[in-house]
This record gives sequence, C-alpha cells and structure tokens, in this order.
Amino acid sequence: MSQPVAVPEQGSADQPLKPASQTRRVIVLLVPCGVAMVMGLDAALVLLGLPAPLSGERFSSAHGIIMTIGFLEALVSLESAVSLRRLWAYCAPAALAVGALLVLTPLPLQAGQLLMLVGCALLIVNYSVLWTRKHEPMVAVQVGGALAALGAVLLWTGGVSIPDLFAWLVTFLVLTIAAERVVISRFSPSVLTPAGARRYQRGIVVISALIVFACPLTTIWSGRVLPVFGLALIALTVVAAWGDGARSDLRVRARATVAGSDAASDADTASGSAITPSQRFTGVMVFISYMWLIVTGLLLVHPTLSGLHYDALLHAVFLGFVMTMVVAHVPTYLPFLLEIRFRFNPGFWGVAVLLNVGLVVRIVADLAGSETGRTLGGLANIAALLSLVAVAVWAAVVKGPEDPQAPAGDTRAISDTSPTKDSRA
Repeated sequence: MSQPVAVPEQGSADQPLKPASQTRRVIVLLVPCGVAMVMGLDAALVLLGLPAPLSGERFSSAHGIIMTIGFLEALVSLESAVSLRRLWAYCAPAALAVGALLVLTPLPLQAGQLLMLVGCALLIVNYSVLWTRKHEPMVAVQVGGALAALGAVLLWTGGVSIPDLFAWLVTFLVLTIAAERVVISRFSPSVLTPAGARRYQRGIVVISALIVFACPLTTIWSGRVLPVFGLALIALTVVAAWGDGARSDLRVRARATVAGSDAASDADTASGSAITPSQRFTGVMVFISYMWLIVTGLLLVHPTLSGLHYDALLHAVFLGFVMTMVVAHVPTYLPFLLEIRFRFNPGFWGVAVLLNVGLVVRIVADLAGSETGRTLGGLANIAALLSLVAVAVWAAVVKGPEDPQAPAGDTRAISDTSPTKDSRA
C-alpha cells in the first residue's frame, strides 16, 4: 500500500498534486489523446479508400505512429504521471499527444516529431524515477518497451519507413501490456505456487529481454529476424497466459457454471473475492487478446511488410491484441485515472464483439485478397472504437445498478501495485 511522504514546500515542482488538481489535469490531457485517436481513425478511412472528414498524405503515412505513439503511448504515460502524482510527470503525455497532432498540421513535420521524441524520453524519465524508488522488475520491462518507442520515433525522424518500424512499435506495446498484466495479476486469486509465480515473472523478464534484443535487428535483417521475433511473441504469450490472474476468475466461474446456475452465482464470492461483471469481461477479453498475439506470431513466420498480408499482420497485433486489451481494461483504467465510480454495462460486450468480428472479417479478407471484405471489416473496427467512447461515457454518467467493485479511485489492481505506482506518493 502507499506510504506517506513528506510534503515539499508550497510551490515546489515536486509537490504531490491534490486529487482535484490531478483529476483536472487528467481530463485536460485526455482531450488531445482522444483527438489523436479520432485523427488516427480518420486516417484509417483514408487508407481504406473511403471518404474522410480530413485527408492528406500525412494522414495516410503517419497513421501507425499517430495511433501507437500519439494515442496509446500518451495514455500509458498519463497513467505513469497519475501514479507519480507530480506535476512534471504530465509533460510526457502532453508532449506525445500534442506532438502527434502537430504531425497532421501544415507545420513542418519535424516540429511534431521533435515533440514526440521529447515525450518518449520523458516517459523513460518517469519510469526511471519509479525504478529508483521501488526496484520493481516489471518497471524494467516497461523501460525496455519505452526505449523501443523512443527508437521508433528517432528512426522515423531520420527517414526510416513505418513498415520497417513494425517490430519497434510492437515491442513497446507488448512489453508494456505484459508488465501491467503481471502486476495486476497479483491482486487476483493465485493460479500459481510461490515458486511458479517466481518462474512466471522471471520468464516474462527473460523473453522481454530477448524481444528487445531482436527488435533493432529486424530493421537490418527483417526477413531473417522477424520469424524469430514472432516466435518470441508466441513464447511471451504462452508464459503470460499461464500466469495471468484472469485465469483464476474464469476457472472459478467455469467450474461453478458446470455445477449449476446457483453455484455460478455463489462463485462470484468464491476464493475470498468477488467476481464482478467487469472482472468477467476483463478476463474473457484478456485471453482473446492473447490469442490475437499468437496469430501475430504465426503471421510473422512468413513475414511480408507490404500488401494485404502486411495489413493482416498490423491489425492482428494493433487491433486484435492491443485494442482488445485496451477495451478489457477501460472499466478499471478510467476510474483510476479520473477517480470516479464506474458502472459496467453490457455495451462493453457489444464493443468487444464488433471489434473482434470485424477484425476476423478483415484478416480473412486480407489473406483471401478481398478488398471489399477488408473495407467492411475496417469499418466495423472504426465503429467499435468510436462506440467504446460512447459506452465509456455512458458507464461514467448514467445512473444504474452498481457493479460491486472497489469505490471510485480505489482500483487497487492498477493503482497500488502498478509498475507505474510510486510507493511513496
């Protein structure tokens, strides 16, 4: 649990933020993050050859960077800033989100690239501060991912094409998510013995190190190294799924369901902790996400960084693995960031179905060479991400039955044990 810390003098840049002040800053920074996502979806329409509100060469060429760095890394860095509870820590998400938006303006491209480079470097600073205070191994894994993000933007600034940055961007996202899942799993009923838990964490660290090592080699010898990179992703997925705490919730629920509906209801309070609707949703989505990462690894056995095969590869990992994992954690992530009470509703299941069914249609169409199927699947994916925003707002503001979970601002699985949580803040 968090420990008290001496409060610096009034006006100090390192003074812990008051909850109300911090919430206002989070809301302000969520706006450019959201705009970056919308701009990324606009670029997706351009790439699908469909009418889009805005268009231009930068929208199509920078689509991957905008979604990965301008949206997702900005959200990751926002979480680290919330956990540090220091004003200076918010410079990272601000620089990433604003830099991504500048890339899409008529201003020189280098202006946005430079700001995104600064944001990537500041995220590493945030992690470094947390590492010195807690020495959490999963922070080291996330530092590896953040270094890959910095390398990707640096190479992009130097003129390297986006397809050649595929492994760099994947490394950032996969390592960040894997580390978060390890730490969140500590708040779930254990599916491992203490020795097994140590092997689980050690396995994540070792495979993550292999992925970081292979990442720059993919830019030099992509044809030879990408298959190895794909096998490493599959290995990381197997280890992560084996020790993931979501497995315990699903296993308890499955056993109770076999025993009968009454037992299924009783299972919600089994093992000393409630299994809420949002936890069941998260557990299912986490393992669907893992399956998409295995699909990504298999597609990398015969890598092609162009054409429809490349489209299938990109969206298997960025939509299938990453965005399914994002959807899985919205019911706990947003309450942590905004310190609000969240009411889980069935709309989240609708978003998940639309996203994953659309993705299946898109990937099958890619592999079959069908542009029509690719377009239909892409439209479903865009609709799913826009629907996620509406459902999240609904869950935050609409009155209804409470999801019996932790009070607002007390999402312990994220806040108290997250690798981005300062134990002294």
